[in-house]
This record gives sequence, C-alpha cells and structure tokens, in this order.
Amino acid sequence: MKTLLLSLLCVFVCSQHTEGVTDQQVTLGQSVTLACEFKCKAAIWFVIKPSVRPVMILRTFGSEEAEYYDEKFRNKYTEGSRSQLIINTVTVDDLGTYYCIKPGWALQISDGMRLDTEV
Repeated sequence: MKTLLLSLLCVFVCSQHTEGVTDQQVTLGQSVTLACEFKCKAAIWFVIKPSVRPVMILRTFGSEEAEYYDEKFRNKYTEGSRSQLIINTVTVDDLGTYYCIKPGWALQISDGMRLDTEV
C-alpha cells in the first residue's frame, strides 16, 4: 500500500506546476509548524527534496497517536493540533516542499509548502 501511495504521489506532484507552492522562510535551529489546508482530523504528511523521491513522514488520526513511516522521524517531527506538522530544530536537511494528504476514497493533496532559509 505504501509503495502504491508513493507512486501515485510521484505522478501527481511531478506533473504539477509550481504555482501551488507557498514559500516559507525558516531560521535554522528553530521549530516550524506547517498547517494542512484541509483542517481535517486525519492527514498524511510527506516531503519532496531535490533529486530525492518523496518521503512519507507520518499519518495523523485525530484522537489516536500519529503513525510514523520511519521511527527515525519520531524525534524530528511532531503532530500538532488539527493536522499540523511540527518540524523540531530545523536543519538544512529539512528544507524541501511539504504536502499533506486528506485520506479517503478521493485523495486530496494540498498545495506545497516549500521551506527555505532566511537570508
């Protein structure tokens, strides 16, 4: 299932234009909170970085604890309220374009939120 979802994400996101991407400036070492535009109880978060395949981060369930796709993400990412993603202590490795998905029969993928460092 995870492979199928990643494949669908690649096709969808790679075919989109950058018009649906919002730039967000961050300060390295600080934490940042990203809000899913759907304001839903359940959401799936993933990130796309240059020259790297999309990486699934976590899935929120509303009242249950978030499910991490890799345990190494547990200390880096935290679930916020109403499908928010908190990135703890931002590093250069965290820069990329983040998306949330509203799960269901008709998946809805948010516009991207591209993190970049402040100049």
